[in-house]
Amino acid sequence: MATLNMKTASEALKLFYLPGLVYQLNNASPFLAAIERDTTSVSGGEIVMALRYGRQGGVGNRADDGPLPIPNSRKTRQARWQTKNIFATIEISDKTIRASRSREGAFVSLLEAELSDALEDAKDNLARQVFGDGSGKLMTFKEHTTPTNELSVDTVQYIAEGQFIDIIDANGNTVAERREVLIVDDINNTITIDGAPVTTSDTDFAVLHLNYNQEYTGMAAVFTPDNVLYNIDRKKNKWFNPTVINLNGEISEVAIQKAIDEAERKAGGRINFMSASYGVRRAYQDTLLAVKRIVEVMQLKGGYEAITYNNIPITVDKYNPPQTLFGLDLTTWKEYQLEDFTWFDQDGAILHRDQNRPVWRATLAKYADLGCNKPRGNFIMTGIVEH
Repeated sequence: MATLNMKTASEALKLFYLPGLVYQLNNASPFLAAIERDTTSVSGGEIVMALRYGRQGGVGNRADDGPLPIPNSRKTRQARWQTKNIFATIEISDKTIRASRSREGAFVSLLEAELSDALEDAKDNLARQVFGDGSGKLMTFKEHTTPTNELSVDTVQYIAEGQFIDIIDANGNTVAERREVLIVDDINNTITIDGAPVTTSDTDFAVLHLNYNQEYTGMAAVFTPDNVLYNIDRKKNKWFNPTVINLNGEISEVAIQKAIDEAERKAGGRINFMSASYGVRRAYQDTLLAVKRIVEVMQLKGGYEAITYNNIPITVDKYNPPQTLFGLDLTTWKEYQLEDFTWFDQDGAILHRDQNRPVWRATLAKYADLGCNKPRGNFIMTGIVEH
């Protein structure tokens, strides 16, 4: 094995490539690029997020000789939950390393190609998790009583060929494990998987292999009322529920303003960022064109562009649920992390030989999760007619 290649690769991964990889991953979506990152609120892998709600009770009007108002501070709670574990691994075969040991440039090109592929997949995975509920659910299956490899699903928005999935039933049990997705048919909403044919019920769903209940606590969790969020039961703590607007019609500037007003009225939310599906963005653009308004474009951090409403960016994301617009107060959101992305190198080596296969691997790791301390100051608008 070319010692020089391995040493050069490890140094390059740590000193040259890591800063760029961290920047790209932290800007994997417009939302991730926009929010603050917090390491001070994470200790031992646990996130502690302070919550305040209610009104200060020591305010009131009295008669000339009446008793003064009795102080009563706003209520406080602490949300506590564990960080999620995010990994991105590259792999180079020992044979390839040996074949390129006399050509340093060839080895560097190979390393860069592996990094590029891993980076794109990791960015895509993080962008998808932003809109998830933490379970990792990608799709729900239709009922198939006869074993088959071609499975009908409710959506193929979150899956691509080459990914490995597990099929999970309603009780959290694994029906089928590590099946490669061979075909994604976005016209008929079907996927074709490898391996033995399977049967599914209409409550079975798919997750990426071993990702079940391991993903970021994303918007689907935050914007689902009355669920358990960050170990707080929102059925018993309504103040921690989001602002939900069921439009069920055409989007308009008035409808958007109403949602913004509701978030402010209920919790003092200051909406400064919005996220839409492609169809919702087109619908909003059509409303501007109908009144001959210019579609203004704003430049955002991370190189993203967004159209605007009253100088508030409306971003678009391929993983944003259809017919849905999110309105966010970014001051209420953070990515809580133990530390930023870094290589596994506790033993001094970044590239490690697989014990069972003739390959070398390097792994990026981050222990983090998303948190929102005031869901009511944010809104979700659903049922928007897409164009």
